[in-house]
Amino acid sequence: MSFINTITILVILNVLLRKSNMSQDRGLLGGKLFEYLDELARRLRGTMILFIIVFFGIFLLGPVPFTFYGYSLFYPFPSFYNSFGVVLLKLMERGLVPPKMFLINISPFDIIVSVVYIALAVSISVIIPVLSFQLISFAKTALYPRERKMITFSIVPILVLFITGVVFAMKLIIPILFHVIYAFALDVGVIPTIGILQFVSIVVLITAGMGAVFETPIVVFSLSYIGVVPPSTWFKNWRYAIIGAFFIALLISPGATGGIMEVTIALIIIALYFSGALLARWVVNKKYQVREKTTAT
Repeated sequence: MSFINTITILVILNVLLRKSNMSQDRGLLGGKLFEYLDELARRLRGTMILFIIVFFGIFLLGPVPFTFYGYSLFYPFPSFYNSFGVVLLKLMERGLVPPKMFLINISPFDIIVSVVYIALAVSISVIIPVLSFQLISFAKTALYPRERKMITFSIVPILVLFITGVVFAMKLIIPILFHVIYAFALDVGVIPTIGILQFVSIVVLITAGMGAVFETPIVVFSLSYIGVVPPSTWFKNWRYAIIGAFFIALLISPGATGGIMEVTIALIIIALYFSGALLARWVVNKKYQVREKTTAT
């Protein structure tokens, strides 16, 4: 997480330097550094306010059903014991935990912390697109045309791939994981149980991790499209890619399946990596062919 924060800070500083260098006033960093900092702070402040509203809405508000012209609807109302976070927790338990496996509250506050985790996960998922839009709007004047074009065409694929990764984790990875744990507990002869905080942590970690993992083709393709990394580099360093895939798989997986889950996730990452590399090579080669034809004519 600290590595991601460092990269984010470096990107923001790079944008500030670009925006300042593009200014006609050549004072201290173009003389407009503090104006850009104020603009950035204003955009981040609005995003943080949205995050707080969504978080407390999920944590402290719950759905109250009512009927309107024959349609079953609901409205939000303060409810600590039946909040949206609790409802989501019940849905997760119903859809992911095997029928004869039991969730238990090991520590007195595990249930509350679990709902907090769910509220945080939902809040972060909501504000990430908003935060991305704010940062893109802030950096727009400092981006080169090809960078702006790449960002514009990447928005929809990024969202689609992230949702695909989350659905893949919820429908395949997590159910397999819990069924393996359940079967192993039965073979050993113990009651199959799992702590509710552990359950929520595993679900949040794997879904977020798989959502991020499915962004691999976009990252690989984008870096090649804007000219930062040549497509051939992705194929030359395939050994490092494989090692990195297994390392990321170890971070995402809880490690309770004897290596089956880790290998499966690593193979998915490798497939996504090479699909992005192949797409980057095809698009870049097409672009060079068009450029050569234009030069020749």
